[in-house]
This record gives sequence, structure tokens and C-alpha cells, in this order.
Amino acid sequence: MFDGVDTYQYRREKNKAEPSVKFNFPTAGWGDSRKEERGHTSGNGKGTHLLWRNVPNYRMSPNYKGVLRFGLKDLVGMAVMLLAGFLLGRAVLLGELFPFGPAFVAAGIAAYRGRAWPVFLGAAMGLYLINDGWELVMRLTTLALVGMAALSLSLKTTGLRFLLGGAVFAVLVVMGTGYVALTTPSNYEYIRVLFDSIFGALLAVAFLKALTGLGQVARREQVAAGDMFCMVLMLSCLVAAAGQLQWNYISPGGILAGLVVLVAGYIGGGGLGASAGAVMGVLPGLVYTISPAAAGAAAFAGLLGGICRVMGRTGVVAGFLMGSILLTVYLGSGRDILGVLGESAVAVLVFFLLPGVFLNGLRNYLPTVQPWDLAGGDDEAAKETNLSGRLRRWTGMFEEISRTYEHVGGSRETEDHKTSRRDLVAELKEMVCAGCPLQRVCWGKESELTKNTLEYLRETVKRNEKLKPSDIDQSFAERCSRSGEMIVGMNCLHRLHRVKQCWESCLRDGRELVSGHLRGMNGVVGQLVLEAEAEKDNWIRRAEYLKKELKQADLPVSELVLYPVSRGCEVEVTMVACKGLKKCRYDVAPLLSRLTGQNLAPAFMDCICDGGENFCRFRLYPDLQHGISLGLSRLAARDNTVSGDTHAVVQLSGGRLVIMLSDGMGSGPSAAAESVATLKLLKQLLQAGYGGEPAIRTVNSVMMRREPEDSFATLDILELNLYLGQAELIKIGAAPGFLVRGDKVEIIRSHSLPVGIVNEISTFSRHEKLAVGDLLVMVTDGVIDAHRETDEDEDWVAGVLGEIIDLPPGEVAELLVKLARSGGNGHVLDDMTVLAIRVGAPLASA
Repeated sequence: MFDGVDTYQYRREKNKAEPSVKFNFPTAGWGDSRKEERGHTSGNGKGTHLLWRNVPNYRMSPNYKGVLRFGLKDLVGMAVMLLAGFLLGRAVLLGELFPFGPAFVAAGIAAYRGRAWPVFLGAAMGLYLINDGWELVMRLTTLALVGMAALSLSLKTTGLRFLLGGAVFAVLVVMGTGYVALTTPSNYEYIRVLFDSIFGALLAVAFLKALTGLGQVARREQVAAGDMFCMVLMLSCLVAAAGQLQWNYISPGGILAGLVVLVAGYIGGGGLGASAGAVMGVLPGLVYTISPAAAGAAAFAGLLGGICRVMGRTGVVAGFLMGSILLTVYLGSGRDILGVLGESAVAVLVFFLLPGVFLNGLRNYLPTVQPWDLAGGDDEAAKETNLSGRLRRWTGMFEEISRTYEHVGGSRETEDHKTSRRDLVAELKEMVCAGCPLQRVCWGKESELTKNTLEYLRETVKRNEKLKPSDIDQSFAERCSRSGEMIVGMNCLHRLHRVKQCWESCLRDGRELVSGHLRGMNGVVGQLVLEAEAEKDNWIRRAEYLKKELKQADLPVSELVLYPVSRGCEVEVTMVACKGLKKCRYDVAPLLSRLTGQNLAPAFMDCICDGGENFCRFRLYPDLQHGISLGLSRLAARDNTVSGDTHAVVQLSGGRLVIMLSDGMGSGPSAAAESVATLKLLKQLLQAGYGGEPAIRTVNSVMMRREPEDSFATLDILELNLYLGQAELIKIGAAPGFLVRGDKVEIIRSHSLPVGIVNEISTFSRHEKLAVGDLLVMVTDGVIDAHRETDEDEDWVAGVLGEIIDLPPGEVAELLVKLARSGGNGHVLDDMTVLAIRVGAPLASA
């Protein structure tokens, strides 16, 4: 199996190619996720993967019956760890030190306990190929003792890493000095054992932290800087070990070196590519002799590859091959050229096979790897941080005040409802019955009868607005000597109660208005925080860099703004309109994705820019869950050149997208002015940071006071969260909407009044979880009423949608408008507008 493999531990070749590092860790744990270990379950009771478990908190179950039941991911994990153990077990440091194998065995057993047997087996196989005789027995015994020491340590012990390092040091010192004392005792050999033990102890601590960091990476958690350093150290050790293997002219170390330089140049540009090349060129010198020029050649290849990364993977590969091959021809021999060509070809092939998600994910764990990642001064950053913190505190204050207003209003309303009857009875008793000789009888023995009679009179006056003598029961009138005063008092109290209700309603409306505006201000201040972050010096410099790169790529960008979000950053671009060529999707998004290291994509699959506009503004979002296709068709009524229906699309931060449709009263310019004013104000409020409900209530109050005559506009709003895959449908006086999912068509109706009619509006709201293939259709009442002669209303639209499920949104909108026009025999009595929104799969930026 290993014919032609160089296994002699002290051989040092002069012209061996540079080794490399590759992320050779599995993507899942060894434990089958379908299997539960007895006495070891996660918080939800399900079995958990063992390889990527948080190492410090893991304890192995004593039950080993299921250890031989594996899945495909388990086999991959074991194979990776077996290979890593094999490489590190046979790795030699400085020609005669063997610290890697014991350190990796100790860390692996401490991390994975009984599941770490492939680590021990791989290290033993590596030692078997480079040692023999009593030295092999001594080193195998050392591995066994180190493993037993690691297994004896409790994972809950404080200072586990230091205890593990101490155990490894003790075992290596005892075994090494004992073997030297029995074979070739000398001061040099004892010093060699001491250094071997020190390196082994330090590497054991580093490997344990590295395995912990790998678990965090697999769970997509933030990795501490110390764990990241240990991961790089462990991978560097694997590079050094891989460099000792060679088949003819090709070495796995050289392949890994080329792959690392290619990846570094792709994700970090020329700076990171050159740095990785220099490290990969120097690292093999720790285990065998290399030419000093190898480090310079690898660094130059990484520099050229990073510079050419603007052209994508092909550019990185071209720059890397040009740099490495040219310098190898100039400095090396024919044997070197053949080896470099073979190793580079394999590295390039693996580089092209790496998924884009993996390369983009690496950027999250590599600090300051982009050339546009520039930071401002410390003083300026501190000032900006303080400003952002103050603004965030203001948002919390607004939210708390808003909740206080809502709580006070609700509690007072409940209290008034409970005490109204008691107050009325008490006031009538004080007003009418005070001083009456029959008071003791009516409010003593017959108190329940009197209270029931007064309750009946209260309901009567509440229903008829006025109490008359004929409304009083005859028996009560005969028993009560002041029935006339009772009627007058009841009417007076009812009027006073109505006035009180009116004022309380005004106060309640005022509290709700203030509460709504405070919630809106909360969103406004949150938007200010986001804009303040975008205006920081480092983000402005990044934006200028990206804008410059776009212009060099012949993309006429006039404005570019970066908005930092939890996923990275969103990019808002303003450029000359491309007239439907979709440059935002096919040119801008791929280039910015390569430059920023994010998977940026526009929300819309098609161009939504109006053909008459000279500039187009769009936003690119990172890692969208869905893409949107939008179809629009509209027709003005009665040969009018202006339609009273208006639509708008607002692209907001946080992956939010708002699509609005408004129908002004009537048709023509007056209706258009009403709907345009409604959507313009609503759009401005949303962009300022207002939430949906506060913005709608603000628009309604403004429209109520703007026109004295009877005018209104409907609102049909669809708010999408493309990060979470959620949608909210809001209707205010709007025509029914339609949701097509699979082969089912659902009609979404509301019965609320349009904005601008009443002070207190009621909104219809519905939340939906988006699915790929969903089609949402928004129409105005001109489309619904087109077939009024057949009394079908919205049913005819639902019937048509059930037959054209697979049509693109644009064709759906056009067909519905044509059918609506034909339903009126060619006469368009009202403005018609159809918006069709199709939910698609996530968009790829490149």
C-alpha cells in the first residue's frame, strides 16, 4: 500500500515541495443522530453527535453497545481522525523529536473519550512505519500510557488542559529517560527527551483547544482567538506531517500547500495570499531541508493569485499558476517542475470542487482579511460607540414609555367598566332617595328589588337615549313616591355618563396615538443607530473601495452605502438604469460578493425599475432564504391617461421588503393624487424606521386632516422578511387578495374601512410562512368588479388562478387584466391593477 513512500524519519530532501494545510475535519459527529446513547441525551432528549459536542461539557456514557453502529458521516469522521493520527504519529520535529503523536492521542481521548480509538490506531500505524525494535515498543507503550492518563481525567475538573499537559509531560519524561538510561545514556539524549516532553505537553493543550474550536465551527458559533490560533497550529502540524510523504514527484504536502495558498488568495486578496504562501514555504523547513527560495516562490504565487481574485476562481488559479511555475522554472530543476505541475494541478482541481458556501464561511473566522476592511482611529471609534449606545438607550426608553401608556389605558378601561353600575346606583340613591321617608324600606328590606329595577331603567335609557314615565313599571311607580324625580335623575346621569365616555374615548385615543408614535420613534431611533453605524469612517472607506471597484468594472455607480447587520452588511447601490438588463443581479452582485466575502444577492429576480427612470436604486442582501419575482399590469379607467391605482416597493434593512398597492377614490388624476400621497407618506415613514401599524395610523390621521371633503384611499400591504422566510399581509379597505400554494387557491378578505374615513381604523393582518413556489396576488376593486353582471365577484379570479399556477408572475398579471377588461365588454369602468408576487429559491450571486 505504501510502496514508494518515503518513511525514513531522518531523511532530508533538498528540493522537496512545500507542504500545506487543509481543513481535514469531518462535517458531522461520530454518533448517529438517529440513535440515543443510554444515559446521554441532549436537552431535548434526542441523541447528539459526539465529534462536535462542546468538549468541556461532554461525558461519555458507560454503555458501549452501540459503538459499532455507524452511518456514513460517522465513517467519514473516523477516517479523518484516523488519517490525522497517522500523519501526526509519524511526524518528526527537527529531525528527532516525536511530540505530535502523544499530544494528539491525549487530546483526542480527552475530547471524545471511548470514541477516540481511531486516533490511537492511526498514531500507532504511523509509528510502526518509521520505528522498529525496542524503540517501537517504547513509543507504543508511551501512547497507551498517555491515552490512559487522559481517560482518567474528569472533564469537569478545573484546569483540565493544564492537568492534561502535565500528564503528557510526566509520561514522556518517565518513558524517555528510562529508555535512554537502558540504551545510550548521554546528556544530549536526556536534553532531547526534555524538549520532546515540553513540546508534547504544550501541543496536547493546544490540540484540545483546537478540537473544542472545531466543535464551535461546526455549530456555527463564534470562535475565540485562542481557539482559532490552536486550530491553525494543529493544521500546521498536519502540513508538516504530510510533507514527509511522497509518491514519485508529488507530495501531499505540496498539494495542501497549493490549496491553502489558493483559498487564502481567494478569500483575502493579495495580502493574505502572500502571507499564506510565505508560511507554507517556511513550514516544511521544520521537518526537512528545503531551498530558501521556496518561501519566496510560494509567497509570490499567493500574491498574484490574490491580486487576480476580482476575476473569480479562474483569476486566482491563473495568478497562482503563473507565479509558482515561472519562479520554479527560474530557480528549480526539471524534477521540481514536474512535481510543481502535478501538485498544482491536483490543488487547482480540489479548489474548483470546494463549494462556495464553505469558502464564504471561512471569512467569518478570519479577522481583517479583506483589503477594504479598514478601521478608524481609536478615539473616533469610541465616540461613535458612545453615540450608538446612547441612541440604543433612547430606543429602550421609548419602548418602555409606550408600554406604560398601553398598560395605564387598559387598566383604567377595565376599572371604569366594573365600577359604572355601582356609581350609578350610588348617585341615584344620593340624588333622589335622600330624605325620603320610604328610604329604609326601599334600600333595606327591598334593596335587591330596587337595584334590579334601577338596572332595568339604566338599560332602557341606554337603549332609547331617554327615559319616559311609561318605561317605569307600574308596581314600582305605585311604591316609589319620587318616580318623577327618578326619571329626571336617570336621564341626567345618562347624559353625564355619555359626556364622560366621550372624554375618556378622547383620552384613550390620545394615549394610543402617543403610544403608537413612541413605538414609531423607537423604530426611527433604531434606524438612526443603523445609519450612524453606516457613517462610521471604516464603513465609509469600505464603501468608497467597493464603489471604485465597480467603476473600474465599467458599472456606472453613483452612490453606494453599506449597512452593517448581524449577517455581515447590506449594500444599497444607486446606478444608472440598465433598462431591464438585470445588471444588479448578473454584474453588481457577483463582483461585490467576491470583494466583501458575502453571498450578496438582490431581493428581486427581475428588474423592478420603471423604464422611464434614469437611475435605479436597489439593495443587496447577504444569504437570502428566498428570492422574489414581481409581475405588474394596470389599466386606467374610461380612457384616462392617469390611473388612480398606485403601487410602491420599499427595500428596508434587516432583509425586509414591503410591497404596497393603493386605490384612490374614483379614477383619474384626483384618485391618483390621493393614492400617491398615501403611499409616499407611508414609504417615507417606513424608510425612517416606523413599524407597519404605527406608520399606517399616522398616515390615516394625516389624511383625515388633509382633505375636508370626503376622500380616502385603500391600502394593500405585503411585508416580507427574506432572512426568516416570513410574510405579513395587511389590508385596509382593500380588495380581496389571493394566495396560491400548490394546487390550492385561498381568498384573503378583509372588512376594514379605507384610510382617511374614520379616526380609528381597524387593520386586517395575517402572518404566513413562505414556501418556494407560493404566489400572492394583490388586485384593486376594478378587477374584482369587472364581472359584476355574473355575480361572481372575486371567485372568477380564484378560478383563473387555479388554472395558471405555473405561469410567471408577469404573465399572470397581464392575463388577469385582459380577462377583467373582457368581462366589461371592453369598457373599463374603474382602474385595474394586478400585482403578482412569486416566492422563489434563494438567489446565487455568482
